[in-house]
Amino acid sequence: SDVRVPAEPGTFRMIFGKRAFFGYAVHPSGEVWWFANPPRANEPTSAELAAISTEQWRKMLVDLFAEDDTPAVEIVSSTPGGLSGWATYDLPSVPTWRRGTMIVIGDAAHATAPSSGQGASMAIEDAVVLARCLRDLPDIGPAFAAYERLRRARVERIVAHGARTSNSKAAGPVARVLRDLMMPAILKRVANGGSLAWMHDYHIDWDAKVA
Repeated sequence: SDVRVPAEPGTFRMIFGKRAFFGYAVHPSGEVWWFANPPRANEPTSAELAAISTEQWRKMLVDLFAEDDTPAVEIVSSTPGGLSGWATYDLPSVPTWRRGTMIVIGDAAHATAPSSGQGASMAIEDAVVLARCLRDLPDIGPAFAAYERLRRARVERIVAHGARTSNSKAAGPVARVLRDLMMPAILKRVANGGSLAWMHDYHIDWDAKVA
């Protein structure tokens, strides 16, 4: 978008609107990057999403954010070019990640909602843990089994956390009031490493031997 909005370059703004969630960031050039999560009662098919025109998307989003005192409407209205949408999915727990000499890591094993912000991090963690297992265990079978044992509980917890986050962006009137009252305390706790320390402070000891 070419609109100018009140935000420092590099700052990511997340807006809990009355009817939908909106996020935007400003590039150093002044260009605005944004996304929206419009609620949908039923899962749309790929064909249904492809059939929605840019103007239909624009009208729907402007209507959703019209009651909010935010830059969302101005950003959406001034965005040149085409608008499109897609559904996002969480990958259910995969029974096994390995077969013979093949193993899956990253999103292939445990895709999570974008709102978790952990997709790339989990893939990197997978690679480091898998490398440790292959380094310390002489056979592929035991190495793969150790990798899955070391990783499964953590990644499935993150997937579940991402699913909860994605499902809680459009709140009702009472929930909005409670959320806004509690948000400063919640954010302070997160910033101090409290509630999400298990996720963000995770450390892999590369030198520790895998048994």
